[in-house]
Amino acid sequence: MFQEEKLVFGASLKNDGEKNVQFSEPRPDGLTSKVAREKKTIIVEDMTNHPLYKGVPKTWRGSIIGIPLKMDSRVVGVMNLARTSAGEFNQSEIRLLTLLADQAAIAIVNARLHAAVGHQARSDVLTKLPNRLALDERLDKAIAQSIYSGNPFCAVMMDLDGFKIINDTYGHEVGDEVLRQVATSMEKSLRSTDFLARYGGDEWTLVLTETNLTQAQVVIQKIQNGLRNNPIHLPDGKITYIGISGGVALYPLHADTAPGLIRAADEALYRAKKSSQGQFLVAHNGDA
Repeated sequence: MFQEEKLVFGASLKNDGEKNVQFSEPRPDGLTSKVAREKKTIIVEDMTNHPLYKGVPKTWRGSIIGIPLKMDSRVVGVMNLARTSAGEFNQSEIRLLTLLADQAAIAIVNARLHAAVGHQARSDVLTKLPNRLALDERLDKAIAQSIYSGNPFCAVMMDLDGFKIINDTYGHEVGDEVLRQVATSMEKSLRSTDFLARYGGDEWTLVLTETNLTQAQVVIQKIQNGLRNNPIHLPDGKITYIGISGGVALYPLHADTAPGLIRAADEALYRAKKSSQGQFLVAHNGDA
């Protein structure tokens, strides 16, 4: 497949029936790259005597045809068909392969559209973070993973401190920009396995897989430190800093279902906000 000027392996089929095994990486000066760049079919009747195959392993022999997979004038991939024997491809073969290439191009474009729609459905429009639909799916996966591995994980419900004052004073446009900056700051504090979603308004949910309460506290501390070091510049020239409070629930200690875990973390968040801003409290066993 060809996307953003890069070739990525899609699928393969060998004559012995083996599927989806990549033969080699596309060479910058090789057949596949040339077909993608020039947007035209290239036929090599004998690899052993062709400049596109200069310096390749001696086992690379026979004939090959490369066909661009195009949607209008845009190349979305390249289809190659190689034979172990040297020789030309006749017009009937070329016509059939071109028809297959047209169908493959349509399939690739449709798959990309489906993926894009699915991503949009699971993304928050404002912050580009995962939304509640994506969160529900991630929690289900985290529970399945925890059952399989026997290791706990944490769900953290978080709420910004002082955001309502900013929103009320400067308006929703400024408030939206603050939310975007907060999302960026929090993302920078996370591990690669952590999952951050916008729950709604100025509430956020964090899923920390393979993580106990002590380890969760380390991640939370990084988030708080990141926000403390992230100045928010307001329209009147003032600078402020956004704090955050939260509640932490551990699976399966505090709940053994996704909704129960969220309720437990949310109840702990509620207690934290009533107690003092900037706190993260652990759920009680009866919170769910």
